[in-house]
Amino acid sequence: MKRSYSTDTFAPFREGLFRTLWVAAFISNIGTWMQNVGVGWLAATLSASPLVIALIQTATSLPALLVSYPAGVISDHSDRRKFLIGLQAFLFVVVLALAVLTLFKLLDIGLLLFFTFLIGIGSALTTPVWQAITPEVISKGRMKEAIALNGVNFNLARAVGPALGGILLVSGGISSIFLFNAVSFLALVAGLYRWKNTPSSAKSVEFRKTAIEGLRAVRKSKSFRQLLIRSVSFTAFVSILFAFLPQLSKYEWHQNSSQYTWLWVSLGIGALGGSYLYGIWNKSLTAAKIVFISCELVAVCLFLLTETRDFYLLNAIMFLTGIGWINATSTLNVLAQELSPTEFKGRFLAINVTVFQGSIALSSMFWGYLSSLLTTVVVMKIAAVSMVVFCGALAFFPMEEAETNIQESVACSDPLLQYQVK
Repeated sequence: MKRSYSTDTFAPFREGLFRTLWVAAFISNIGTWMQNVGVGWLAATLSASPLVIALIQTATSLPALLVSYPAGVISDHSDRRKFLIGLQAFLFVVVLALAVLTLFKLLDIGLLLFFTFLIGIGSALTTPVWQAITPEVISKGRMKEAIALNGVNFNLARAVGPALGGILLVSGGISSIFLFNAVSFLALVAGLYRWKNTPSSAKSVEFRKTAIEGLRAVRKSKSFRQLLIRSVSFTAFVSILFAFLPQLSKYEWHQNSSQYTWLWVSLGIGALGGSYLYGIWNKSLTAAKIVFISCELVAVCLFLLTETRDFYLLNAIMFLTGIGWINATSTLNVLAQELSPTEFKGRFLAINVTVFQGSIALSSMFWGYLSSLLTTVVVMKIAAVSMVVFCGALAFFPMEEAETNIQESVACSDPLLQYQVK
């Protein structure tokens, strides 16, 4: 399936609302990636147990399994602007409290898991609603360019955030990272206040009835179900990297916090490069082929990470992982947008996030438990080989393509690690 490029990628920046929200989202995404670095290293400092460290990823992703779909139902029949502002205020308070507890050295691994879970709840409620507002904040004719720029936003933050997080981690301590992240939520609140939206005129309906209608619609959509299966086949295995990376860095590779930070930076730079590659692949490859190639690349990288401790080789492998990761998640996320009917947009996207993040949460817990019986390196190898087999098997089951495409060139942001944007 061939896809064409837009001739004016930066056209959405001519619209003040989009420009304001884009800048606010960029600040917020930087804060998110800074915190990802800080939380992982802090968990590895507070505990040497691979299982406990893996539970940080579970605490981040599990809320999506619990609340994303209700959020999607609400988003189809509510004022999305007010809902998002309330969520950002909640997250500001939670992360600020985390910063204070860390500053006064009152934080232990149990409290860190608890606050990570609370942040995960706010993120899980935010993601499907944020994805659903895109058509409301940009002119219809500039939709694909807007999604492309949102992808640039997220991937730039993915590269910049860990680097800034590493600098703050060394110079100001982990509490300074949490404080920056808390303030970054306020940037998005300010941007949302400038948006004078028109709330949905949909009639108020029973929550249970609306939820069931959405589930029935997904059940009838063969193409969307095929998408969900591929999401699980990817996330169930790639989750091990984000669950184990802090433990591998500190205890297997004997790295310091700066070296750990560089692993994230390399991943982010790989994602930026992968965004460009995504545009090239999109011109001639089907979505199913892009997902297959990306999954196999990530699987190979997972295996290679167990075969070396050389700092430069590890960063090169993380760079390649970033390419595979962004191409797989972007393709899956774009398909979720394309395959979601307008009247069920919030609910379909919420189910996608629920499956995506729920798979990460449960598989992270499983890999962590397995590592308590075996070694972390052995479990990584098992995950890598299993990913090759499962993702390879799906190549024999063709996936239906969307009839039209709202995104044509640049990889868009993904729900992994969670937050597309705060």
